[in-house]
Amino acid sequence: MEIFSPNLEHGRFQLGQKMTLADNDICALSATTIAAQISDRSLSGEEVTRAFLQRIETFNPTLNAVCTLNEEALSQAQAADQKLAQGGSARLLEGVPFLAKDILHTKGIRTTFGSLIREHFIPGEDTLSVERLKAAGAILLGKTNTPEFAHDIHTTNKIFGATRNPFDVNVTAGGSSGGSGAAVAARLAPIAIGTDLGGSIRIPCSYNGIAGVRPSPGRVPVYPNEFGWDTLVAHVHGPMTWSAADLGLVLQALAGPDDRDPSSLPAAACDYSHIAVEPPSLKNLRIAYVGNLDGLFPLDREVEALTKQAAYRFESLGCIVEETAFDTSGLRDIIAGTRGFGMVGRYADLYDAHKEQMTDQLINQVSTALTLDVRTVVAAEKLRTVYWQRVRRFLESYDYIIAPAVGAPPFRLDQPLPSEVGGLPVKRYYDVFLACYAFSVTGLPIAAVPCGLTRSGLPIGIQIVARRLRDDRAVAAAAAYAQIAPEVFSAPEVDSSKLQAISGDLSTPGMAVKSDTP
Repeated sequence: MEIFSPNLEHGRFQLGQKMTLADNDICALSATTIAAQISDRSLSGEEVTRAFLQRIETFNPTLNAVCTLNEEALSQAQAADQKLAQGGSARLLEGVPFLAKDILHTKGIRTTFGSLIREHFIPGEDTLSVERLKAAGAILLGKTNTPEFAHDIHTTNKIFGATRNPFDVNVTAGGSSGGSGAAVAARLAPIAIGTDLGGSIRIPCSYNGIAGVRPSPGRVPVYPNEFGWDTLVAHVHGPMTWSAADLGLVLQALAGPDDRDPSSLPAAACDYSHIAVEPPSLKNLRIAYVGNLDGLFPLDREVEALTKQAAYRFESLGCIVEETAFDTSGLRDIIAGTRGFGMVGRYADLYDAHKEQMTDQLINQVSTALTLDVRTVVAAEKLRTVYWQRVRRFLESYDYIIAPAVGAPPFRLDQPLPSEVGGLPVKRYYDVFLACYAFSVTGLPIAAVPCGLTRSGLPIGIQIVARRLRDDRAVAAAAAYAQIAPEVFSAPEVDSSKLQAISGDLSTPGMAVKSDTP
């Protein structure tokens, strides 16, 4: 079985081959290194862009991570080189290639949202995060695959099909930024922009062994946006990179206020790019490792061992690490009400007009949300306020919370959705993703980093949760961890000889979390 990306030609990567990355390959360079070498003219933007486009041509037919290319990428890189040759100053991300999730508007480039409803939509302007990376000198290579309107934890849709994981092409790359996660892991670009509501950056980071940031809502302004004041749980934009140091570089370009987003935050008095390269001392800072939050979600034993080990590695930085937890009661009601509000607000009209074109995953979530009444939503927001106060008080004793990003390794594509986690039966497999949502509802800044591989070679990741509005501390902790655990940031070997067909029994219902209240 061969997998083809619908709008890209099949490249030189043949079935039966393993593709690795040479140390001297341009595609093995971090965004920070690429920007520095283009600045000092030891590399050109054209060389870099050609290298990554060739790598996309080689790998993408198997991975299906990139769904649409920017046909002007090479000419844009050449134009940037010409400006430098004429004496222009290098910008922060000069010549660095990046990819954007396919729910993000890209001027003149098809943006489908993974939906037949938007299959031929070509925006007239860039989303703000894309605009800012371009303004910083980055070169947009194209768009990454996403489930329909970014609302599932497995990346597949009716236009482009499923994205595969470069560590094992028979397991999911996660979602909803699964295309971005797989692309960065396979070094199809050093940077991708993802979005995160209930874990859509952190889940693919964990599943693909890369780093990411779910910033504080408003830290990276969002425009265009139907809801200028995202009054419930915000859908934020953030960087996904394979180098933790690059998180700060990209966040430096993305962060800062913009009047087009009335919820955007004032500029922070810090330089994220400097913090990520030279993180401040974490000595004597207190870290809470919370495991499965006293049974909130199923936790595979191997995942628990790797994530706990990662937390205790911070002791070598002088941190004080303790195992503890906080009260998560009411969380399901909070998610059901706040997520349901967003599903109705964003998709109810589309559901009424285009239900027959939607995926089952989105239909399930919207139809469940439509059963809610206003009082249920209000009650959920009141509960969220109570929940926040509990987390706030908990953080009075700790500087960071570390938790698994997901309760289980990535699931297989050639088998039905698992009914067990770690050998124990589970009623709802999707509960493993409550690990992320437990922190989404707080709006706290979170870094995601890898913490190793399972015995079967699948990546596992942790979340590093910082205090309110301290995005700088989230980046600092991720960068400091990368310096003491460089071995967990590893490139996969894509092996096409093991490619299995996607199971017709695979059922991903979409994260329609139901309330605990009868």
